[in-house]
Amino acid sequence: MDESAKVQRRWPRRRWLIAGSAAVVILAGAGATAMVAASSGPPPVAPEVAISVPAGSVSPAAIIGIHLSHARVEKLVVTTSTGAVVAGRLVPGGWVAVSPLPWATKFELTLRARGGTPVRTVVKTATWETGAAPLPTKSLAVTISPNPGAQVGMGATWVLQFSQPIPPSLQAQILQRLNTTESLPDPVGWHWWSSTEVDGRPQQFWPLNEQASLSLNLDGLVLGGYRLVNSSVTSNFTVVNQHLTKVSAITHEEQVFNGTQLINTFPVSLGRPGFLTISGTLVVLYKTPVVFMNSATIGYPGLYAQNVYEDVAISTDGYYMHSANWDIYDHGVANVSHGCVEQNPADAAWFYNWSVPGDVVEITGTSLQASEVNGEGDWNLPWSQFQAA
Repeated sequence: MDESAKVQRRWPRRRWLIAGSAAVVILAGAGATAMVAASSGPPPVAPEVAISVPAGSVSPAAIIGIHLSHARVEKLVVTTSTGAVVAGRLVPGGWVAVSPLPWATKFELTLRARGGTPVRTVVKTATWETGAAPLPTKSLAVTISPNPGAQVGMGATWVLQFSQPIPPSLQAQILQRLNTTESLPDPVGWHWWSSTEVDGRPQQFWPLNEQASLSLNLDGLVLGGYRLVNSSVTSNFTVVNQHLTKVSAITHEEQVFNGTQLINTFPVSLGRPGFLTISGTLVVLYKTPVVFMNSATIGYPGLYAQNVYEDVAISTDGYYMHSANWDIYDHGVANVSHGCVEQNPADAAWFYNWSVPGDVVEITGTSLQASEVNGEGDWNLPWSQFQAA
């Protein structure tokens, strides 16, 4: 065979191309080519670990939130502020104590987790405090006058009485919870006559047609180691007249006004020496058709014990304006009663029908002044002093 005609056979030639961190291998020969890529490994991944604590005072049974991503818990310890270890367990969403935690206690959670690429360790801590132990609950009875929907005279006052004494430290909070509204704006002032009674009134008598309302909600207030529940009251009234009655122990006369207009004049008899009638600005508290009056109840047995009619109460201490048919000849002439304002039967019947709770009665001419102890003080205390307590 001619040497020049021989087909020369050559070994395949290898060519290497290296760029950066990746190598591409090209193999040539036998009519085939192959490419192989070499990688440096997976990208880095950081472990995520977070602890979330409920805001504010924490419930003893609360779950302390734990979030993990690309990590697992290696160790979790919860301790009190004194270092005592608290038994707990992981639940969906976080950690919870095996038994409810004690109240008013500080806690610290330390969590060590491991994970990520490359693997690393993460330590997180969180602190919280459980709230104060809940107090036992009870209701506080509050009575309010006037009654809801009452139609009253211009001297009506709000009277709130509590079934348990209110300490001075809480009295301001009680007043802050009082909400009053008036259709004819007339700001109300308040006065604590005792630890169980607070009264409210405007500076001057209510205007005609005033519609006033009051609400008081004591729920949640802490009193005597208890948290109050179901302790709220509301009331409202309408002022329907401007009745004013003036009674003089000097002239033995009763004058009845509607606003500034004199409507009627009666002869009366007030208290004799030793049984004086109270003087001051009073209001009608209630009226009743008959009262059995017994002098033994005031420490003088045997003076009287009988039914008395057309009774209009102006005090909680037994002072009435009423009918008296046993000494009519003294009416308009002398003071002979045992403290009440005596009227002729016909005059008493007229006055009884005329009167409504809240009507104003001004009595003058005696040395015995009205007392706040007997529900007589609201209009006898100057406005500056009334608001001061």
